[in-house]
Amino acid sequence: MKIKVIAISASGFVLLGGALGVQQYISSQITSTVEREIPKASGVTASFPLAHIPGNLTSDSIKFAKINIESFDLKESGTKTSLEISVSNISKAKPTQVGSLEVIATIPGSTITELSEFNDAQIVGDKLQVSAGAGGLGRALLAPKYSNGKLYFELQSISFLDNEIPAVSLPAELQDRIKDRSQRSLTPPKGLKVKSVSLSNKGLSVKMFGKNIELGSLGSGL
Repeated sequence: MKIKVIAISASGFVLLGGALGVQQYISSQITSTVEREIPKASGVTASFPLAHIPGNLTSDSIKFAKINIESFDLKESGTKTSLEISVSNISKAKPTQVGSLEVIATIPGSTITELSEFNDAQIVGDKLQVSAGAGGLGRALLAPKYSNGKLYFELQSISFLDNEIPAVSLPAELQDRIKDRSQRSLTPPKGLKVKSVSLSNKGLSVKMFGKNIELGSLGSGL
């Protein structure tokens, strides 16, 4: 009985080892495709669930994969960013074609505070805190927004001596000045639409989504 249990366990390890080998091989193929289609990317890794292996082997597409790009230089500014990409239905016949794609591009927090053009900028929670008022005695909280191809910060409130004044109680022209000062153009790659923008201790993240996307257009469009 003990020998039988050992034999079953050994068989399980062999099967698991085989599955891990298949997973590693498919992941390496995805990684190679991404590196070829997005040559500016570095630190590329890819993964997918072990449970998807049977389907991935028998179907004409890879059901789902997660791709992480550690560093990528944006086309217009050269700003370094990281990319988290979720892809579904990667065609085996044409691996550069994916059924759907979600990408989160994150610009590091240190870069955001440096390029914000506001005094004493720092990320506090999900807002950008900057100096405000005469002598910088006040603090303003700004939130990232996206509209009509423009990325900008919107005033949420200003605090003086622990008294908070909401943006709705402040002159509209102040809001306009902050928007104009922080505004940057942001054109998503072909086929993608911006879903949301957010700020965290990681930095500024832009989430985009699209269907029937060519991976090459992602690399040339960002």
